[in-house]
Amino acid sequence: MRKGILMLLVAVACTPRGEQNVFSFCRDFSGMVCREPLSAVAVYPLEKSQRKKTMRDFWNSVYFRGDRLAFEIRNVDARRAVDFDCLYGNYYLDGKTADHHELEYIELKEKNVYGLVMLGSLLEKRFALHKGEAYRAPEAFSVTYSVFCRNDLLARGSISVEMR
Repeated sequence: MRKGILMLLVAVACTPRGEQNVFSFCRDFSGMVCREPLSAVAVYPLEKSQRKKTMRDFWNSVYFRGDRLAFEIRNVDARRAVDFDCLYGNYYLDGKTADHHELEYIELKEKNVYGLVMLGSLLEKRFALHKGEAYRAPEAFSVTYSVFCRNDLLARGSISVEMR
């Protein structure tokens, strides 16, 4: 009997758990699905945004339009149990790691983590020095998201953002 229980425990412990901490970008998420997955470049339209005034007016119009740069991490695992209280994340722009900002939204659903930052917020942080200037089409920039459970890095991903 003991040998049978021991064999069962070994079999369960050795069962592959699948790939862990699989990070991907997307436009949004709903339920437990990352909608419109993105690969190396996220392209957003300039249409329906304010382009006749200042850069600040432009990124505010994009913010209220609701465009997002979301992510998911499937099958999360860390050295300790992953729960909502341990989760936090940040992002930085154009490789400037010292100047990072907190993710605007993060949640845990079963073994998956979802989060996002509004595109208007990304534009505001990236082009802050130009807020009072007349609108001009923003150049492409890179964004890197990092997600942690306490001090454990769960995942990090980078993507280029363009507006056309």
